Amino acid sequence: MDTMSVNHLPNFRYHPDPVATGNVGPSSSACRVCQQARGYVYLRDALHEGREDFSEQICPWCIADGRAASTLDVEFAFSLDIDEVVPETALEELSRRTPGYASFQGEKWLAHCSDVCRFLGDATMEQVSQASAATIAAWCAANNADETLWSELVSGYVPGADIGFYTFECLHCGLIQFHVDAA
Repeated sequence: MDTMSVNHLPNFRYHPDPVATGNVGPSSSACRVCQQARGYVYLRDALHEGREDFSEQICPWCIADGRAASTLDVEFAFSLDIDEVVPETALEELSRRTPGYASFQGEKWLAHCSDVCRFLGDATMEQVSQASAATIAAWCAANNADETLWSELVSGYVPGADIGFYTFECLHCGLIQFHVDAA
């Protein structure tokens, strides 16, 4: 195992710490694409038309440079459900060179300031209960809901339970947003 590779994971603009979010993990397995055991693998399956499961077979380096997407004809982060217009280059980087995340009903990647937001992982109780007025307003607008529904969801939120609050941050203005999903 190459210790330089293990200590220097690739930089993912839209998913800055896929190890902390539980989507990339340590492994001694060789990558299906580059055939190297680099110390980490993508823990999720990739999106593709075939039936083969690629989970725990692709290293983050082959995701970051696009080799996995082109070699296996796969995508990693689902980009079709973005509510805001963003450049095609951002959508391509998201879907073909960014690790996705696991959610109950399928991931939804948020966008703001005409760009894809970065995924920061599952929200803590503190993050949800102390959400800013701008964060709450953005959630209400995106979900055609009011603050009463927001308050109900927050009051019942327990990390790891049946409601998920997934945290996103705008790369340009820093707005924190949440995608809320239920089992």
